[in-house]
Amino acid sequence: MNEVNYITPWANKRSNDPLHSLCSYLGSFPPSLASYFIRFFTDEGDLVYDPFSGRGTTILEARILNRKSVASDLNPIALALSHAKSVQADTEAILQLIDELEENYDYPLFLPEAKAQPDEIHLIFHPRTLAELCYLKLMLKEPKSKEEKILVGTILGIMHGGERKDGSSGYLSISMPNTFSMSPEYVRRFVQTNQLNREYRNTFQLLREKIKRTFEKHTFPRSQSSIYRSDAKTLSSTPEFKKLKGKVDLILTSPPYLGIVNYARQNWIRSWFLDANPELISEELDDDLNLFEWIKFSKDTVSQFKKLLKPNGVGVFVIGDVAKSKDSVIPLAREFAVMVKENKLFKNVWIFSDYIQGFDKTTRIWGETKGKATATDRIVILSDINPFKENHRLNGESDLTYDLIKESTKHFMGDRI
Repeated sequence: MNEVNYITPWANKRSNDPLHSLCSYLGSFPPSLASYFIRFFTDEGDLVYDPFSGRGTTILEARILNRKSVASDLNPIALALSHAKSVQADTEAILQLIDELEENYDYPLFLPEAKAQPDEIHLIFHPRTLAELCYLKLMLKEPKSKEEKILVGTILGIMHGGERKDGSSGYLSISMPNTFSMSPEYVRRFVQTNQLNREYRNTFQLLREKIKRTFEKHTFPRSQSSIYRSDAKTLSSTPEFKKLKGKVDLILTSPPYLGIVNYARQNWIRSWFLDANPELISEELDDDLNLFEWIKFSKDTVSQFKKLLKPNGVGVFVIGDVAKSKDSVIPLAREFAVMVKENKLFKNVWIFSDYIQGFDKTTRIWGETKGKATATDRIVILSDINPFKENHRLNGESDLTYDLIKESTKHFMGDRI
């Protein structure tokens, strides 16, 4: 089957906003993709919703583009990162908060707390750094102000990562190969094999540096986002989303799929800072399903999303292929599209293939160990209308034309739609 080979309008484009890189997050799609579809399908003031918010890419781009935005997730880390990107705050006020926290910090008072932490945490942080983190865990346990929410997201972003060539680091941990959490046993072996020493990293100073790097070129958008802890399978029964029935213009998201990323276990270090149990979180999340379970999950969630969309609303879903074996790939988007059509959830289903380049997908950091992740994402577009024919929002920018979308869908789906 020959697929449509087309350079997407968002390919090779980078977001100019450094707030997107506040914290790494596995499986996220590029901000340029979110920006493109928000501009393609909505106008200023329209409402954009992401039900699997992750690190908040969709809501931040929606805010930058002066759209209203709402996001939800069940993962505490995703919620913390989304909150950090949902608010408008003054950079000097954030730096002042760091100064106040440092001024009130008492090392001898928190050293016993640091010593009481699990062995796997002691492997990663110098005792003095760990004591500072224990203090900040307590002080920021329930962030209420805009500055506190941003600070929590920033701490999660500097928790662990690699040293620079000169031995300095923008991270608090030992020099780790990745900015996602390797298993505790892997970390133990990695430390022994590489004979790593825990260097003291001043948490307050690294926070200042990260805030200055992030916000020196960031202009806080006027609009703010609403972030909720909600299960996508039961949205319409929750008070927050009952109010949104029939009001959403665009749903733009990437659902979890087939065990590529266990977002809880592969963020266990960040979970520690949030006092969240990775095993309990993992039981709540739908990120380790087999194909049958995933199709049912998709049906349940899309049925909920349909209730929130306006009659002329659009859903855009980024769904990657999954490698079943070395020579076999499951095109999840095809299963998703067939499910939508068979259950008559939307009148129209289109699929566009995005062949991810090496820098576009967070799973690139796995290299040869990326497992089931593939280099192809499918953009599935759902609507009860045809939102392409009268689309002139991009003012001459290279568009995904209706003919191209139809051709891509035909090549990928054959006669199954």
